[in-house]
Amino acid sequence: MFYDLQVVQLFSCLDKISHVEWANDSEYILCGLYKRPMIQAWSLTQPEWTCKIDEGPAGIAYARWSPDSRHILTTSDFQLRLTVWSLLNTACVHVQGPKHGSKGVSFTRDGKFAAICTRRDCKDYVNLLSCHTWEIMGAFAVDTLDLADIEWSPDDSAIVIWDSPLEYKVIEFVFCFIYHVSRVLDFISMKGSKCGVNYTLPISW
Repeated sequence: MFYDLQVVQLFSCLDKISHVEWANDSEYILCGLYKRPMIQAWSLTQPEWTCKIDEGPAGIAYARWSPDSRHILTTSDFQLRLTVWSLLNTACVHVQGPKHGSKGVSFTRDGKFAAICTRRDCKDYVNLLSCHTWEIMGAFAVDTLDLADIEWSPDDSAIVIWDSPLEYKVIEFVFCFIYHVSRVLDFISMKGSKCGVNYTLPISW
């Protein structure tokens, strides 16, 4: 089967493109112009619609879409903050001290909740946010030396995080912590189970 490749839309960027990403609904596309630093986004169905996000001195290390395709998440240089930008209005929400630039963020399969890793006072934390209001519903410290990444389980009932390799070991290991989230909205205490696994990335359920 052969497809007739046609130019559907042609958009012009203001600077060199560092990152391109489709929204989940394939209606929007974003381009990260990290050197400027700026994000540009366009709609394929509404060519006249454009969006420009300028982080100014904070810089941009990474940008990604939210599951609903109506919000853009940017991480500033040096992981000073993670910002959620709405395409529906001018609102934005800040999460201070994200752990990583392009990692450390995971969404539930239904797109209702986000888990974002942060670090403060030399301690790693996991923040749970509602993707409807983008309010932080709670945060808890995790027993990691240097949290590497995070992922929700396929049924959205648990969160797995893993530590960075312990470089002083002859055989590298990574510690994996599984936190069962029985009631995300009424999240008071988290009981974690810790297990050592062979260091083979990527880790997946």
